[in-house]
Amino acid sequence: MTLPLSDEAAINKLFEQCRERALGLASKLLPCPISDTPILYLYDQIRLCMLFNLNGAAITFCGILVEYALKYTTYAKENPGVPNFDSSSWEAFEEITLVPAIVRAKKAGLIDEKHEKSLRSFAKDLRNKYSHFNIQKITEDAVFEQVKQRDIETGEEKIVSLPASTSPAFQIIAKDILDERKVMKVFEYADGLVRHLFAMFLRADKRSASCPGFGFRPLRSCRRASGWLFLLRFNYHPIPTQTLPTP
Repeated sequence: MTLPLSDEAAINKLFEQCRERALGLASKLLPCPISDTPILYLYDQIRLCMLFNLNGAAITFCGILVEYALKYTTYAKENPGVPNFDSSSWEAFEEITLVPAIVRAKKAGLIDEKHEKSLRSFAKDLRNKYSHFNIQKITEDAVFEQVKQRDIETGEEKIVSLPASTSPAFQIIAKDILDERKVMKVFEYADGLVRHLFAMFLRADKRSASCPGFGFRPLRSCRRASGWLFLLRFNYHPIPTQTLPTP
């Protein structure tokens, strides 16, 4: 008879399982390019989730980062030279959702039509599905290959392809696999947007110290605005999900 683990033993086992994977991943995690508390916080949340293999949560946080960065830089662009943070002005931004934030950022000159199209695709194809846990939509194209199927009446076995939509349990298994496959690409996309938005703002307003109550500035390793623009890859495409290993 196997006795249940104590809380301490269970936690030690969990951390040991995560440790090797986290050590291999840590050097690949993207650094935050901006020394500002809210942005740093969101980067840390994403990186912590990835280290502990909570990839679905990391992807959801990437969606939050995209929306917040759009609002954050648009607020700063619309309020140039204001020495202190104005909570009443910021309150209006907390009332809008991602698509209106995209439109407002474009109006502020922070993104162009190509960026807008890419961000709308990101919102529809990824961010909304994860925010609302639309698991059927997330896994709709996922198929498990080489699955052994047995007829319970005859005992006959055959190898089949099994769509994740066969059952909610298969959808959960598929989502976990897909999350791990796509999380880094989604993080890179969100990071590219952050770098682009702040580069565009700082290019328009050389007096970065005048940002309203935020005081954001590039970290030393990321000061070249031209480099930031080069890093941006504004071509979001849904990541292929068709083939999965046997559950």
